[in-house]
Amino acid sequence: MNILIVDDNIENLYFLQSLLKGSGYNVKNALNGKEALKLLSERDFGLIISDILMPVMDGFELCRRIKKDEKLKGIPFVFYTATYTEKKDEEFALSLGASKFLKKPQEPEEFLKIVKDIIKNMKSDKIKSESIHLDEDKEIFKLYSERLVNKLEKKMLDLEKEIFERKRVEEELREKEYSIESSSSAIATADLEGNMTYGNPAFLKTWGFDDAKEFLGRHF
Repeated sequence: MNILIVDDNIENLYFLQSLLKGSGYNVKNALNGKEALKLLSERDFGLIISDILMPVMDGFELCRRIKKDEKLKGIPFVFYTATYTEKKDEEFALSLGASKFLKKPQEPEEFLKIVKDIIKNMKSDKIKSESIHLDEDKEIFKLYSERLVNKLEKKMLDLEKEIFERKRVEEELREKEYSIESSSSAIATADLEGNMTYGNPAFLKTWGFDDAKEFLGRHF
């Protein structure tokens, strides 16, 4: 059976490819939804495993397009994500027609068991392959927008926290630098080779230097 893995993380691709190939499956990779659609137009696949957050075309949009395509809608679609992990993300993914919603990381044995169960259910016609109708599509677009906004808001909060922490660290460093500069003790630093890289005013005074240029770069 041919399995298509869609993920922009090379390490994730390599892990899944090695795992599935080792279990006897033929595996092809795509870095985003657009590449995946191209591969789907060129050959048949029995299963799609996709990340959600990807450039060009994300996993949600890829799943939506596949489930609207009469030729592709019957292919089981599995989301495997580390970014979209909330309950609403899972509900939205399943509303698009996904067969399974998995959070990274999964234990290799458990992951393979899930894959085998999906393939088994597909062969026994237990997996539904309903297409998305126009009225449903409007609701899905609304939900899709909500999930994107939610994720962007979370990213902004994370970014604000990161900026705050960076400023805090920079402020601590400035305070330390000031205390060293104003210290009455002679303080100097050297690199791993023993070459002088810094000397505070007290060091210059103690050793009779008029300017740091006189010793910077010289061996201690």
